[in-house]
Amino acid sequence: MTDLGQFLRRPLNPYLAGLVSAAVLVSTLALAIEGRASILREGREIVLKTEPVDPRDLMRGDYVWLSYVDVSTIDNSLVNDAWPAEDTTAPVWLTLAPGNDGTYAAKSAGFSKPASVAADEVFLKSLPTRIMIAKRTGGTNLIGPLSFGIERYYVPEGEGLEIEKAQNEGRTTVAVRVSGNGEPQIARLMIDGETLYQEPLY
Repeated sequence: MTDLGQFLRRPLNPYLAGLVSAAVLVSTLALAIEGRASILREGREIVLKTEPVDPRDLMRGDYVWLSYVDVSTIDNSLVNDAWPAEDTTAPVWLTLAPGNDGTYAAKSAGFSKPASVAADEVFLKSLPTRIMIAKRTGGTNLIGPLSFGIERYYVPEGEGLEIEKAQNEGRTTVAVRVSGNGEPQIARLMIDGETLYQEPLY
C-alpha cells in the first residue's frame, strides 16, 4: 500500500475534526451576519404597510407576525411574465413603486429578475412559493401568500401587544432595506410613522 493510501486510511483525529467543524460553522455564521449587515448598510430603503393578521397566529412568545399590504398577496393580473409550463415552486419577483403616501406596493410581478426598474422603483424577491397554472384563468386569481423572510420580528418579551393593536388599526409600517438582488431585511418598525424599534447592524 502506498504512503498516500495509508494516510487516507488513518482515522481522523477527533480534535482536528472538531476544530475543522467549528471553523466551518463560525465562517458560515459570520458570512450570514455580514450578509445581513451589508443589506442594512447599503440596501435601498423602502417603507411597507402592514395589514392585520389572524390574532390567534400573531403572537408567538417574543416575536410578532407581519403581513404586508399589496405585497404578501397579489392579483395575477399584475404578472407581466410568461407563466411556467406546469405547476412548480419558484420565487416571485415583484416590482414595487411608491404611492402618494410614500409607502411601496406591487406594480408588477414575474417569475424572473426584472431587467431594469425606474429610478423610484425597486424589485423584491420572494422565497420560493407554489406557482399553480390554474391560477392564470380560473378559481382564485391571487398569488400568495408570499413570504420574503421578513414576516417574523422579534421584540422584547411582553411588548408585542402594542404592535398587535397598532397593526390591526393599520398604523404599523416597516422600513425595509433591499439589496441589489431583491433580498430584504427589516431596518425599522414604526407606529404612526415614529420608529419603535431599529435593527443594529450586528
